[in-house]
Order: sequence, then C-alpha cells, then structure tokens
Amino acid sequence: MAISLRKFRFNKLSVLLFVGFITSIAISLLNGVWSLYFDSFFHNNSLVGYFSTILSVVALTMFFILTPIIEKYQENKVYFFAIFFSIALLVWLTLIKNFYLFVIVIVLYVTTAVLRSESFGIMVRNESKIKSIGKNEGLLYTLSNFGWVLGALLIFWIFREYNIKSVFMFAAAFTLIALMIFLMYKKQVKKPALMDLSLFKDFKVFFENKELKKLYLSSMGISLWLGFIFVYIPLYIVQNNFNKTFVGLFLFIFLLPFLLQYLIGKKSDIVGSKFFIVLGYLIIAIFTIAAYYTNHINNVLVMLILAGFGAAFIEPTKEIHFFKTIQKKQEEHYYGIYLTHIEFGLIIGKLLPAILFAFMPFNKIFLVMGGLMFLFFIFSLRLKDF
Repeated sequence: MAISLRKFRFNKLSVLLFVGFITSIAISLLNGVWSLYFDSFFHNNSLVGYFSTILSVVALTMFFILTPIIEKYQENKVYFFAIFFSIALLVWLTLIKNFYLFVIVIVLYVTTAVLRSESFGIMVRNESKIKSIGKNEGLLYTLSNFGWVLGALLIFWIFREYNIKSVFMFAAAFTLIALMIFLMYKKQVKKPALMDLSLFKDFKVFFENKELKKLYLSSMGISLWLGFIFVYIPLYIVQNNFNKTFVGLFLFIFLLPFLLQYLIGKKSDIVGSKFFIVLGYLIIAIFTIAAYYTNHINNVLVMLILAGFGAAFIEPTKEIHFFKTIQKKQEEHYYGIYLTHIEFGLIIGKLLPAILFAFMPFNKIFLVMGGLMFLFFIFSLRLKDF
C-alpha cells in the first residue's frame, strides 16, 4: 500500500516507517562514534580499520547462519526479540569498562542488528504493492536518513555535554521508543515453514540469475564507500586538530542529501532504478577523486559532502532494483543473501584503507576510493532497465 504524505494513514506500513525513523537515530549515533571509541583503545588508524573489518566479517557470517531463522519464523516476531535484546546490550555497553567484555557485547549486538535488518526489509516489502515499491522504499530511506541527520546533530550535542559512552545510553533510549511503536504493528500469524539449511545451494541459485549477480556486485560499491567514510573520516577530522564535536557537524551536513531519497525512489518508478545507480557512482567517483587534489581539509570535506549526493541516489534504488528483479514468493529466500553485499562491501571499505595506510598517506586513499567508484560506475552500466 502506498503512503500519501497529504493523507497519512496510521496503517501497518506507517508503523514500520516510524520504527525505521526512530531506530535510524540510534544507528546514526553508534556509527558516528564507533571508530573514535575504538581509537581510544588502539590509537592507530590501521588497527581501528582491522577491528571494524572483523565486526563486518562477524555480521556477514551471521547472515549465513541466521537467514534460515527468517524463513522459519514470522518476521515481526524475529524483529521484536532482536530489537529487545539490542536495548539490553546497549545499556550493558554503558556499564562495562573492560575492552574484551566490550568485544563480546558488540559481537552480540551485531548479531541482533543482522536479524533486525533482514526481518525489517521483508516486512516493508510485504506491505508494499509492486507498483509502489519505489515510492515506499524512497519514503523509508528518506525518513531513515532524516533520523541519521538528527543522530549526527545529537552527536554534536553529546560531545559538548557528555562523553562517548553516553552515546550508547541515548541509542538505547531511542531503540526502546522504536520497540514501543513497533508493538502497534499487527500481522496475521502464518504457519512456520520448515527451516531450510541449504544456504550455500541458495547462493548458487542466486548467482545463476545474471541480473541478481550484476546487481549484487554493483550494490557492493556504495557499502564500500560508506564504510570508508564512517570509519576513517571521523579519525581524519580529529587528527587534523578539529574538536570531536565537529565530527557530528560534518556528518549532519554530509547526510542532508540523503533526505532526497523519497523523491528519488518515487522518480525511479518512472525512469527506472538503473539511471540513479549509474549516475550516483559517477558523482561519487568524480568528487572523491577531486578530494585527492584539494590541499586543505575543509575542501576535502566539501568534496565528500558533494559526493554524498551520489550515495543518496544509489541507496534506495539498489534495493528497489532487487525487489523488481525477484519474484515475491522468493523474497524471504533470497533477500538475506542479497543483503550480504552490504557486509562484503563494508569489509573491503574498512580493510583496504587499513592495509594502504602502511604504504601511502591518507590523502592518496581518496584517489584509490575514487578509482574504485569509477569502476563500479562502469559495471553498473550493465544493469537491466526497469
């Protein structure tokens, strides 16, 4: 069912959109400070990158392990328990001081995040008709990114008034609000299916579909680039003698273009999703390479903010492209497989710079990342038009 902003009805999709908005604030808070928190232990860009990569590997592994749970159990029940335990883990993070205990808790949190991501995407798709997928996905991404923008502003305020660990409590509070809203989501109970453990066989079938294979590889690029931005740019800002509060300010401005995603998703129903994916990678490539040639951090950050417009084009439309490629009866079976592109991209985006720091200065990483985005631009030209 499509959502009208003029005559907004508080239906099942409306509930999910509100939940997505509130949880995105919490996610924004966490993603904005992880690298800075890790750096307080490691004091080394490469080590921060390696540790962040390990967490992405954990998330990727969990997609393999947990996808059968989504197929067997009702998505709203999976999401409820995942978000409930997320709150408990975030509260725990505010109390612990031992780094190794922190590692255990964050691994558990990553597990709940995987369950939340996969089950939430399926619920939104189930509440959308095929002709309004683009519009609804665009609205979801716009509201979610509005939450990311608010989260960035909160980081700016929290760093002025409190410390990094206070972010975890604020994230827990917003997640609790999301859980309370989610209790209004009602769905008919379906009979549990038999748990299918043949995930590797499913991967084989998934990649036998040429369009899904091309989309999977094309979609990795945006996760690669965003992984680099959210791990290393906060470190880059602080290491260039800016106060930590400036990290929140940069992320706020950087995320503003993402608020266009409702219009982008709606427009993709008319002109197709491929157009925005291709254009998005070209924009990112141009401005990321331009960041290499600038001589001042302020200019670098401006180039990255402009590149953010390209990322805003890609984020909702790649998912729209997936749902228009796959048959509805196959969604639960293959959506989890498709989502693994996020973690594969994040692994590369975090690990590659960590390795390159041993051979080159920070600014040359922009040239490497821009070159990779240009390759994704060329590859995305092979996608099918919908």
